[in-house]
Amino acid sequence: MNTTIDTPSPDRPAPGQGTPAYARVPASYYDIFVGVFIALLILSGVTAAKLFYGPTVPIVSDLFYDGGPLIFDGGAFLFPFAYIVGDILAEVYGWRRARRAIVLGFTMLVLAALTYTVVSWTTPVEGFEVWDQALAPMLRITVAGFVAFLVGSLLNASIVVRLKERMKERHVAFRLILSTVVGQFFDTLIFCTIAYAGTISLLELANYTVTGFGYKTLVEILIVPVTLLVIRALKRREPTYRAPGFEIHRDENPAVAPAASR
Repeated sequence: MNTTIDTPSPDRPAPGQGTPAYARVPASYYDIFVGVFIALLILSGVTAAKLFYGPTVPIVSDLFYDGGPLIFDGGAFLFPFAYIVGDILAEVYGWRRARRAIVLGFTMLVLAALTYTVVSWTTPVEGFEVWDQALAPMLRITVAGFVAFLVGSLLNASIVVRLKERMKERHVAFRLILSTVVGQFFDTLIFCTIAYAGTISLLELANYTVTGFGYKTLVEILIVPVTLLVIRALKRREPTYRAPGFEIHRDENPAVAPAASR
């Protein structure tokens, strides 16, 4: 009777040996970008609770805002970069993995909303009552954020992927800019309406909405050259990108037909 003897190896230690086993993680930059993506979303959601006055732009302010300054929220500093990371995920990793990152981000925003709610129910120690005042608007802000984010980000990623199916590797900048304009339009409109309608005047709401859309879109367009450099670097470094037999299948993006083999 033949007996097969298992030879110990680093991946398969012999019984009784103390070497721990671990699951393998593919070599990829994907998880790094997802982590940055979620961090940007959470930080933007927290800081969006503060509205502040920006500069007064002579022509724009005179025509639309009675000569007053532009209105921003604190999320203006970081949120445009969340969309930039979303563009990178969609362009390099495809619809399925971009959608996974969006769902994870959405889940973390929901968790944040629940956390703010639970904390607001607690009785503060003397001297910490101001925390409740700061936390009070966070639930509404967070709900507005994850609804707007889900709609805008899915539109953004879908446009990037659908246009890539038609244009292949061409006109990346055009695809990024077009997806940004559409995604940011719906994101900003939904967020501003849910978060601040009824709490500020209609003129201030219009100021805030138009300013937010214009500012975030402009920032992302100005950073497109840097975004393109990052995308090119990732496409060169990711071992599976454009590898033999690589193609975007229907399960990568159910909205499009399978691409022909390159």
